[in-house]
Amino acid sequence: METSAAHLKTSQESVEIWFQIQKDDEGYPKSQDWEELWALPIEGGAFEIQSVPFFLKEIASGDVVSAARTSEGWYRFDRIISRSGNSNFRIWLHERTETERERIIHDLEGLGCRVEVTMERLIAMDVSPDRENRVWAYLDAGQRSGEWGLQIGWSPD
Repeated sequence: METSAAHLKTSQESVEIWFQIQKDDEGYPKSQDWEELWALPIEGGAFEIQSVPFFLKEIASGDVVSAARTSEGWYRFDRIISRSGNSNFRIWLHERTETERERIIHDLEGLGCRVEVTMERLIAMDVSPDRENRVWAYLDAGQRSGEWGLQIGWSPD
């Protein structure tokens, strides 16, 4: 039985949890082996993910995970305890679209996404289940028109 994290949150400060990145067949991302995500400690030693992942697959904001504290004092991801229902998508803006980044971010936020940007052209977004269809239509249209490359980090569908 899954437990909702909403009623279990504590007042503790967020912590970073380190996740080892599973590379694709081409070794992407070549420059990173780990991604750290901010998470809020909740009862029972679990953590609710607060960040939007850029490289990880199978994780979305709001998911509840367990993590072990290492001897160096940092937290390393162990397993997923429960899913938030949110999806995580990423787009890599093509060179001709890079100048449109602010408009695209504004569009995504208008569709209800929580958006984070890195490397100027990589946009990651957290999408709630009630908005996924509209967001997916927008993302798919942009991919088909050649504005960006599209990757699904996690989607329950």
